[in-house]
Amino acid sequence: MKKYLLLSCLLFCTGALFAQGINFDHGTWKEVLAKAKAEDKLVFVDVYTSWCGPCKKMAAEVFPLAEVGQVFNPNFVNYKIDAEKGEGIDIAKKFGVKSFPTYLFVNGDGILVYRSGGYNPAPVFLKEAGVAIKEKHDPKPLALWDDEYRAGKRDKAFLIGYLKKRSVVKVPNGDILEEAFPLLSKEDLGNKELMDAIFAYDPNMTFVPGGKFYQYVIQNHDSIEGLIGKKDNYVLAVMDAGMFQYFNTEIIKNNKAQMLPVMLAAQKQVMELMKREEVDATLKGLTLRYYKGTKNAKKLVPAALDYVNKGLLKLDIPGKIAADKAAFQKMREPYLRGEQDSTKVEGWAAMQRIAANEQMVDLSYKLRDAAEAVYATVDDPEMLAKAIEWAKLADTYFPHFSTKAVYAGLLLKTGRKQEAIALMKVASEDGFIKGGDKQKMLLANVTQMEKGEVPEQLW
Repeated sequence: MKKYLLLSCLLFCTGALFAQGINFDHGTWKEVLAKAKAEDKLVFVDVYTSWCGPCKKMAAEVFPLAEVGQVFNPNFVNYKIDAEKGEGIDIAKKFGVKSFPTYLFVNGDGILVYRSGGYNPAPVFLKEAGVAIKEKHDPKPLALWDDEYRAGKRDKAFLIGYLKKRSVVKVPNGDILEEAFPLLSKEDLGNKELMDAIFAYDPNMTFVPGGKFYQYVIQNHDSIEGLIGKKDNYVLAVMDAGMFQYFNTEIIKNNKAQMLPVMLAAQKQVMELMKREEVDATLKGLTLRYYKGTKNAKKLVPAALDYVNKGLLKLDIPGKIAADKAAFQKMREPYLRGEQDSTKVEGWAAMQRIAANEQMVDLSYKLRDAAEAVYATVDDPEMLAKAIEWAKLADTYFPHFSTKAVYAGLLLKTGRKQEAIALMKVASEDGFIKGGDKQKMLLANVTQMEKGEVPEQLW
């Protein structure tokens, strides 16, 4: 304990040496790891994208602060990667980055020690740095826990410790939790520290749909919320997010067809407990997602038709349009009355565009996704023609570069090359992406189309 108190003191008493924000290294990933190993430091990695608002906010408001530099510069080798460019693509994939910004704390051997993410005010961000430093000096890092697990260690005390450790480092726990649950006593399940660890939200967390722990949560979610001091279906919402992550990373990735109906049943049960709407459309969408992810064109076609015709287009679309109109009017009232000044609102045009179509944006994107699934998987002209209609409708509901790009891709696959090129150029001029990397991607697609090539990624 004295060692960490001394370390904390040193962290905040070096202002004279580091009176600026974070200094980022600019070498290769290999060079940065070598430097960290030589200096016995962790690499702090800011994983960002060019279009990520919170990433830009951190870069503008938090990273430049002197008090942040005073901690990060002496204790870490600091590094930034764009998850959509160069080495960043492979690094983000290796560490399972799902949201932006993500902060990775990696040792010189390239082993993840800690991770966090999102926009953090300076005090929160510095607290996260403190946790990372503590994890670095832990005599039993996650790598040693992993070794013991691979060696077959499965006693209750070990599995509980392993769950907690994985939760701190923010790596998926779903399958480990299934192994541990039969060993847990009533007292274990009533342990606040353990339940806090299990239900600490992170984009990478997983829960096995329909599993043993899932069944326990379904029966006891209210009492778990009381134990950890949460409310408003927090526990169910976290489990819902974790099941979706498990669906993507385990069920789809490993083509576990037998788990698809289990996932659908679990999703339905959770949504009904949370009193969510559009349950049937959601389930149809998951089915389509599975067949797209497993590249099963034969089953994707009926799934896509079912999702769009009997799911999305059966929703109350006039009601959504009316609700958007009313909400947009209410949002604009303070500006129309002169109580607020729109010229002082950053990104006002984009904000208005989304605010005017809040519910229809979601429907538009879902139609786009259905059309894109067909583009990625199917070559049948009749089905491609249907997908074109979906993309066209999506862009009618909410004009957007992504819907136009999918529309253009489908046109290309049906032989309408010049129309496709023209529409992709229009998509590239969308104000949401003008001047950014997404615009460059769409223009690169134009070049591919002009050569008669079919782009793999449309937007």
